[in-house]
Amino acid sequence: MTATQSLRLTIVLTALAAAAAGAGAGAGAQQTAASSLPAASALVAKYANAIGAPAMIRAPQVTTRGGMTMSAAGISAPFELIQLAPNRMQMVTTIPSVGVIQVGFDGTTAWSVDPMQGPRVLTGKEADELREQADPRATGRSPELFTSVQTVADTTMNGERCYLVKLSWKSGRETFDCYSATSGLIVGSKSVQQTQMGAIPVITLYSDYKKFGDFLIPTKTVNSMMGQEQVMTVTAVEVGTGAGVTITAPAEIKALAKPAGK
Repeated sequence: MTATQSLRLTIVLTALAAAAAGAGAGAGAQQTAASSLPAASALVAKYANAIGAPAMIRAPQVTTRGGMTMSAAGISAPFELIQLAPNRMQMVTTIPSVGVIQVGFDGTTAWSVDPMQGPRVLTGKEADELREQADPRATGRSPELFTSVQTVADTTMNGERCYLVKLSWKSGRETFDCYSATSGLIVGSKSVQQTQMGAIPVITLYSDYKKFGDFLIPTKTVNSMMGQEQVMTVTAVEVGTGAGVTITAPAEIKALAKPAGK
C-alpha cells in the first residue's frame, strides 16, 4: 500500500484518540464557489499521472515504513505497512508502553487489533472502507471505482489554492480531494471515517511529496479527528516481488472469524 492510502487508514488514530480522550470534530477548509471550474475527470487524471499511478497498481508488493506522532498524547511510534497485489494489506504500529496496533485485509477478512479495543473482525461499512483502501487503484483514483466525480469549489487547503472534488465511490461512501491548482497533487482531503465509535469526520493534509522509484508520494501526512492530530512521516518505500511474503489474519482474529462449532 502506498502512503496516500495508508495514511487515510484512521482506525489507528481512532483507537489512540479514544485512549487520549479526544472530543469534537475537525473543521473543513473554507470553500469559495467559482462560476467556472475545471472538469473533475481532468483533475483526477492529472493527479494519477503525476504520482505514477500505473506503476503503483502494477507493483506486486509495496512496503512503506515511517513514524507516527501524536504530540498531545505524548505518542511517537514506528509503523510498517505492507501491501500485496491485488488488494491485501497489513499495517503495524508499535507504540512504546501501549502495545501493537494493527489493521489488515487478507483478501477476505478485514481486521483491527489494538490494546484499547482488542481484536475485532471488521464488518459493514468499516470492512468496506478498509477493503477499498487496500486496493492500490484507490490511491491512483482509478475511474472505475467511482459512480461520479464532481468539482465543487475553487478553494484553499493546506495553505495552497486547490480545486475541491467530490468523489462518489461505488461502495457508497463520499470523500473530497483538493487538487493543487499548480502541481495537480492532492494537498488535502475530507472524509467521514466509519468506526466502532460511529461516523467521524476526518481532515487529512498532504505535503513534502518525494519520489521513491516510480512513485511520487507525500512523506508528511497530518490527520485531524476527534480533537486530536496525528502526524505520519514516511522514510522509506520499497517495491518487491511479493515472493515469500504473506498477509494472514492474527490467531485471535481467526478465532473470532471461525464459525460456531468449528
